Amino acid sequence: MHSTPWVNYSLIAVNVVIFVLTYGQIQQLNDVLKDIATMQHKGMFPGDLYAQITQFPVYHYYLHAQGTELKQFVTYMFLHNGWLHLIGNMIFLYAFGNNVEDRLGKLGYLGFYLAGGVVAGLGNQLFSDAPVLGASGAVTAVTGAYLALFPKTNITLVYWWFIIGSFEVAARDLIIFFVVLDTIFSVTGVSNVAYSAHISGYIFGFSVMMLLLLVHLLPRERYDMIAAIE
Repeated sequence: MHSTPWVNYSLIAVNVVIFVLTYGQIQQLNDVLKDIATMQHKGMFPGDLYAQITQFPVYHYYLHAQGTELKQFVTYMFLHNGWLHLIGNMIFLYAFGNNVEDRLGKLGYLGFYLAGGVVAGLGNQLFSDAPVLGASGAVTAVTGAYLALFPKTNITLVYWWFIIGSFEVAARDLIIFFVVLDTIFSVTGVSNVAYSAHISGYIFGFSVMMLLLLVHLLPRERYDMIAAIE
């Protein structure tokens, strides 16, 4: 690290603040959506509940497949569905974003992060018509960039299962594991998580960094992915 990653810290802080401000409204909206799903499962048409959804201001900042507004490509990535959703994204952003910002610079990193979220949103719209929210797409873009820039870095994982411990794993192996996992979940459709946004983020982040390294717009390092391949 050559400088303090203030942009990454700021992104984490903004995500936390927006989550605190919108948490109650999003939870109420989730309750309405659950009621709609229950009624649809019973073969009923929840017309009144659909009308209630649009009365939640935060819903208009989700990224929608139909009637999409340009602002939603940015606003959706600063909203989170719950504490676990937020904490998981912010842990990954902290673990991988600091060093990526160090390589790209402040403005370069901010532009890359936002672009990653936009591309991930577009990727999700190709395969899903459900509204989406969360920083996951932008965070996976950062993670893909980390794979290209620091594949041999050791990542420390902490586990808590009766006992607390930790072990190290190469960033390359850990990130590829998550890419494969997201791909499997996307194909099998095991949950309503926007896995297509995750995969789009990985591809975007990795591809952009590899291109910048190949054309020397980003200085080469002896530990980057191209050096590892060579």
